[in-house]
Amino acid sequence: MFYSDDDKEKLIKQFLPKIKHYALRYYHIVQSVLELDDLISAGIKGLLEALNKYDPSLNVPLHSFIDYRIRGAIIDEIRCLDVFSKEFRKKIQDLKNAYTALKQSGKDPTDEELANSLNITNTELQKVYQSITASDVISLDDFVMSKEGDKLNLLEVISDKKDIFEEINFRELKEKLSAALEKLPKIEKLVLSLYYYEELNMKEIAEILGVSLSRVSQIHGKALLKLRHFFEK
Repeated sequence: MFYSDDDKEKLIKQFLPKIKHYALRYYHIVQSVLELDDLISAGIKGLLEALNKYDPSLNVPLHSFIDYRIRGAIIDEIRCLDVFSKEFRKKIQDLKNAYTALKQSGKDPTDEELANSLNITNTELQKVYQSITASDVISLDDFVMSKEGDKLNLLEVISDKKDIFEEINFRELKEKLSAALEKLPKIEKLVLSLYYYEELNMKEIAEILGVSLSRVSQIHGKALLKLRHFFEK
């Protein structure tokens, strides 16, 4: 489908609020290495690519396809810069291993126990929680988008067009996820709900809770650590 320069300009203006929304969603996670304008530019590029690649025969609404490409382009921009170094990933893996080992006692390990196990300070532990937020948000957001352009929800019922066995598996996943979420402290459930379902960015959540931006990131990372352990187990 051909779009004139005027059509493209109108669509950019129409989707600019959405582009800024996604850019801010990730900017508060990677602001130490990326500028907000870089993410906005990537989102605009994703929109233009969507117009060039859109195929009406796929029966996917143009709006959904553009939304998918915008978010995907911003995530790709983050990945291209190799934000997540080997050292970065090692700290996260060390924390996950420590959490798994201490969890064998049957109860959630405290921050003090985790810090002692890793031989780091509590301040350093909080920074690792923030690292988990940065890495897992990108992975999870990939998971909740389909390549057909539909944005999926972790708790959304699967399409009737799916194979019945996939439907059963998804139902089991939904039940397990719900059970895992119920075990989280209220503050962690609230942060996950505001971020993934209300789609607020970290700064907005911090303002609602009356805490610092880094504190929201720490709470988010700690919740993801627990959920990941639950499913890996």
